Amino acid sequence: MDTLRTLQQKLRAVEKQSADAKYPTGLIVDLSGPQGNIYALIGMCNHIIRELGLSPQEREEYETELNAAEVYKEKLKVMSKWFGIVFTGLED
Repeated sequence: MDTLRTLQQKLRAVEKQSADAKYPTGLIVDLSGPQGNIYALIGMCNHIIRELGLSPQEREEYETELNAAEVYKEKLKVMSKWFGIVFTGLED
């Protein structure tokens, strides 16, 4: 269970990432569950892309950047940069 202080920190993180994101969604995803699987995350982002109606050029730009990210944490950073997603449950 999160404390009030922890929840406030998470909220500030969401607000900052949303403000900095290309397409802010304000989503918070717990990576410790099945939704933390990279393929589930890619599917979620593809759904966001369709819902937002991104142009083929923007979709290609996103996919190029995502594919250039070689490890899990780098891919998460790309998703956060594009969609303002805050990821929790990942041990540093």
